[in-house]
Order: sequence, then structure tokens, then C-alpha cells
Amino acid sequence: MPDEPTLGEIRRVVENLGKELSGDIAQLDQRLSMYVLKEVYDAHRTSDLERIKALETAQTEQRAQTRTALLTAVTSFIAPIVVAVILAFILRGG
Repeated sequence: MPDEPTLGEIRRVVENLGKELSGDIAQLDQRLSMYVLKEVYDAHRTSDLERIKALETAQTEQRAQTRTALLTAVTSFIAPIVVAVILAFILRGG
């Protein structure tokens, strides 16, 4: 029976397979630790979308305030000029 492996050879093969399997499991664990659960991903995505919507709303409100302030500034500058022109026309006997 020279073709059959000895117990020592079988033990070495099993030990080598165990080491390889441990290395493969460690690599798999490392790769799996880089992934995120779908529930966690969905929660983060929902949170991000809510924050983006809040920022867009705030930006829209800020633009409306800026437009209102600009219109007020232009009106307060032009109104006295228009009144002065009208008064000058009326006082000259227009």
C-alpha cells in the first residue's frame, strides 16, 4: 500500500487546508466589513434627502427675501426722484 498517504501527510494536508480556510475567512470578513446593510444605507439616504430638501427650501426663502430687499431698495431710490420730477412739473405750471 505505498500509494496511500500516511497519517502524518493527511494531518499536514488538513492543517494546510485549515490555514488556507482561515485566511480566506479573514479576507471575506475584511471585504464584508466594507459593505453597509441595505437598511442602514436607506436610512442614510432618506436623511440626506431630507437635509437636501430643507436646504433647498431655505435657499428659496433666502432668494425671496433678497428679491424683496432689492425691490424695496430700488423703489426707495426711484420713488423720491419720481416725486421730485412730478413736483417740479407741477410747480412750473405744468
